[in-house]
Amino acid sequence: MRRPAQSALAGLALLATSGFCSAAFAAPKADLVFVNGKVITVDDKDTVTSGVAVVGNRIAAVGDVSAWRGPKTKVIDLKGRALLPGFIDAHSHVSGMANVEAHYINIQVPPLKDGAAVIARLKEAAAKLPPGAWLTGQGTYNQVMPTRAEIDAAFPDNPVDLQWSVHDHLINHKAAALMGMGKDFPDPPAGTTGRYERTADGEVAIIRDAPAPWPRDKSPEFTPTELKEALRYVLSDFYLKRGVTTVSDMSDMESYKAYAQLKAEGRLPTRVRMNYMLRAKAVPGVNVMSDPATSPFTPLRAAGLTPGKGDDWLRAGAIKYVLDGVWGTTAAVYKPVWNGSGTTWTPDNYGGASMTQAQLNDAVIEAAKDGWQVQIHANGDRAQDMVLSAYETAQKAYPRPDPRYRIEHFGHFLVQDSERTETRLKRMKDDHVIPSPQPAFLWRLTDVNIKEPEVTFFAMKTLIDRGFHPAGGIDTIGTQNFATYPMFSIARAVNRDTKYGSVVQPEEAISVMDGIRMFTTWAAYANFLEKTQGSIEVGKLADFAVLAQNPLTVPKAKLADIPVDMTIIDGKVAYERR
Repeated sequence: MRRPAQSALAGLALLATSGFCSAAFAAPKADLVFVNGKVITVDDKDTVTSGVAVVGNRIAAVGDVSAWRGPKTKVIDLKGRALLPGFIDAHSHVSGMANVEAHYINIQVPPLKDGAAVIARLKEAAAKLPPGAWLTGQGTYNQVMPTRAEIDAAFPDNPVDLQWSVHDHLINHKAAALMGMGKDFPDPPAGTTGRYERTADGEVAIIRDAPAPWPRDKSPEFTPTELKEALRYVLSDFYLKRGVTTVSDMSDMESYKAYAQLKAEGRLPTRVRMNYMLRAKAVPGVNVMSDPATSPFTPLRAAGLTPGKGDDWLRAGAIKYVLDGVWGTTAAVYKPVWNGSGTTWTPDNYGGASMTQAQLNDAVIEAAKDGWQVQIHANGDRAQDMVLSAYETAQKAYPRPDPRYRIEHFGHFLVQDSERTETRLKRMKDDHVIPSPQPAFLWRLTDVNIKEPEVTFFAMKTLIDRGFHPAGGIDTIGTQNFATYPMFSIARAVNRDTKYGSVVQPEEAISVMDGIRMFTTWAAYANFLEKTQGSIEVGKLADFAVLAQNPLTVPKAKLADIPVDMTIIDGKVAYERR
């Protein structure tokens, strides 16, 4: 049996489509209305109107909503403020961020000044810890770090791990000695993603996308209860309070169990789309994807997890693979890495891939067999071509009219190699592959990085002009925790500015409206959510963000500074700024 509100909405939809109105058909009154605002609907016509009416958890009317006001209707006077669809983060790692926030030392430069300031911050933390404790610092891509000699001198008795990101670790001598990573520690196999950079005597100093024998006591582990509360905290304080109503998350099974408990308790702060990160250990002569004894799909199948299983609050989404690393160090590329693109330089570095083409094909085919959407981390151009070949192979094996395959990080660095790049863009367009970039990371490009020849950085305008609808995501695991506010990413895509004050390739700037689409309609489509989310239209879920100023008219330099006054989920005010 349908609920009264749903029945009423069905009737209203019929009246709206027929254009028929009569006093004999009295419209129900709304539970909630917004009036006197700048309602940026993000519909197909880019409609901006003044009001919205909500019945239950659905949008009942858009525009003039005066007829929907009744004696029990809650009225929110926007007083000229902007009402947008609730933002959707299309690519996030909530459990990783929760771990960083709880257990790591924030060493980001800026706001810290330099390597000396990083050491000072680490010493402050060490003074509060037992002697000999691990010091794990979280920075961000390409920032300055202390040298290996400096951290050896400052911390002879503490093992130290300083991270630019989850991909790159600078360790001191004490850490290398504890883990046995001396001159005889073997390098990763040639052609794979990871590598080690060593001191003059051969000891490992930097670990890049490579395995390491990290000890279990390196950092505290969450108990199940602690994990649940840490996830709730991050979803609430870093997403909900910044206008994000849906997070497309890439975490682990334990996190998804915690989400289910939060939902059952009525304490899940945002909607979550759960995307399963799968890794399979290579076994010679065995297709580990299809072999039940080794396949990472076996636990998913045993748990009865299928694509789309769940509800509007918590739903199974996609399968995620990581094929290569990050640009300038471990991304799989055709031309050797430029000597100024990363934090350090190794000659003749082509990066590497975590799977062969055959293994990647098998992985995507196995996901397609079960009907999963697939999204693959591929920063380098060589890795991206491997992904497209795998998607094309899977479509031949298991044809689907609308798989919505994605390449995560596509568009961060478009190599100006006209033949290969044009072919790649055409294949993506022909295959309907969705680019999933993170423009927030444009912020971390240094004045050396941006001089890299023959590269277009974060080519959002190029993608949009080619007819792509890039899905906006954050992809932070603490590297830029402030960037979970989508307006920060939108500001970077519009202004093209870095934290060092440079403006990078301004010809790639996009409109504010396209930036908003990246985190609303386009993010919804990339996550199979467009029927219920992403725009303010009748029948969709009543998820909104109220911004203190109108992003379409505020000075572009102030976009990231617009406060979120209110976040509404399911027709209820879930957050209000005081």
